[in-house]
Amino acid sequence: MPRDTSRSQRLRSASSERREREKHELRQAILDAARQIFLIKGYEGLSLRQVAEQIGYTPTTIYLYFKNKEELLFAVVDQAYDRFTADLQTAYAATGDPRQRLRALAEAYIAFGRRNPEAYQLIFMQRPDFLIKWKEGTKQPRATSLLILKQAVQQAQEAGLLRDGSVDALSDVFWAAAHGAVALAITMPQLFGGAGQAESFAAVIDAVVQGTAPQ
Repeated sequence: MPRDTSRSQRLRSASSERREREKHELRQAILDAARQIFLIKGYEGLSLRQVAEQIGYTPTTIYLYFKNKEELLFAVVDQAYDRFTADLQTAYAATGDPRQRLRALAEAYIAFGRRNPEAYQLIFMQRPDFLIKWKEGTKQPRATSLLILKQAVQQAQEAGLLRDGSVDALSDVFWAAAHGAVALAITMPQLFGGAGQAESFAAVIDAVVQGTAPQ
């Protein structure tokens, strides 16, 4: 009898593990399909029905994993935003020089926007509420990842490389410059960067670094 009980327990455990694996695989298939549609059609063009059709399930199945289009889309974009956060952290840690650190952060920010224009537009232009909401499983809004810029600005100011004044205001200057350049490159690529976008991005970074230097 104990042997039969043990075998029954193993079978139940294996069955449970298989169901969990299948659930995880289906959830990832939903995310992959949503990402493909999002990259082609953008935020407005994505629908749960299209996602369901692409993976061969009914829309009802999608609702077992995501309560609405917003939750699904935010889950898709979270994967890109995790890369964005990691890129900023890597740029910050790459150098101990405060001025070079600011440049590295600006370059990483711009590079993310250029590589991920659809995700960038949704995060920073179409659905800014994405930033002030909490990612599932965390206890802080997504925007906290941007505090690394404020930290770099404060360090540069303490090193005498930036003018006196509000660290928040100076951080906003750097953010506004990087965001403006990315937004122009995404929405008006034919007009922005006539001399070459790389050169234009570099000029923006130079201008903001020099413009915030001590008088």
